[in-house]
Amino acid sequence: MKKISILAVLIAGTILSANAQFSQLEKDFSQFMLLLGREVLPEIQQNDLAGTGIGEASLDDSHFYVALTGGAVVSGGILKFVDEENTHFTALDLYGLIDDNIDESGTARDLYDQSKDMFPYPTVKAAFGLRVYDLDFIFSGVMIPGSVASSYSDELEASLTNFGIRVRKPIIKESGWFPTISLGAGYVYSGVHIKYTLDEFTQDYSGQDLTINGKIQLDTSVHSVGMDLGFSKTFLFITPFLRTSIWHQSASFESEGKFSAQIEGANEASKLEPSADVSINDVAVIFSGGLDINLFLIRLCATGTYNLNTESYGVEISTRIQF
Repeated sequence: MKKISILAVLIAGTILSANAQFSQLEKDFSQFMLLLGREVLPEIQQNDLAGTGIGEASLDDSHFYVALTGGAVVSGGILKFVDEENTHFTALDLYGLIDDNIDESGTARDLYDQSKDMFPYPTVKAAFGLRVYDLDFIFSGVMIPGSVASSYSDELEASLTNFGIRVRKPIIKESGWFPTISLGAGYVYSGVHIKYTLDEFTQDYSGQDLTINGKIQLDTSVHSVGMDLGFSKTFLFITPFLRTSIWHQSASFESEGKFSAQIEGANEASKLEPSADVSINDVAVIFSGGLDINLFLIRLCATGTYNLNTESYGVEISTRIQF
């Protein structure tokens, strides 16, 4: 009877220990989501505001334009908290998880290795503007449905929605050497949805294999409201421009996961439901500058941006038809 009691205590202790460890595993997944949200969320707004396709402070004598813009915001890196020593995690081998999903050599590996120091957030936007009663109305945005990412990967589901509207008015018009100066206001929204399937990820667990399966979902929402002060001056067919912007953002990052964790040989898997939330309510100051090149109906625009808050810079190349 005494032996049976001791055995029962040992079994109960083993079960409690495993549950405690799985609880720590759930906490580690939540920690990963939290740290990722803190890295990514501050960078989104600058990319959201890109893509108007025009540098000139005012449409002036033009009435309409359509534009296409490609560019990126370059941050100081991503996934900086992931290291071989697993510093920020106790039970989850996050380094191994990521390493498992990237080839040992090749483009993907090179990009991952470089991403710790510099990471670009790319963007492509369409825009159009029209002039009504001495006001410029500018609309911009992009929509990428989830089917695009799914066509490249069975594990990944991703979608993006971004749209913005700006209204601006020239308060001083170009005269002699004096530039055009305009004042504008606007609203921009973006939403990103990502879901990733973790399939048969296996890591060492006290000398045994621990297999994790499930899905992780990330959602961001960013609302920006702000003002622009623009300057531009035309010299022949080239128009240098500068713009100072102040934008308030209300941004959120929400993440949740549904996983099963099972030790090799165990009859049942444990359910894990980690989650994390990050929010930002602040004001960003963004400086922009570049060149508009007038090739008659075709205009080319090269823009550089710098976010004083995040210290990230951006580049954009736009082409537009304006008449």
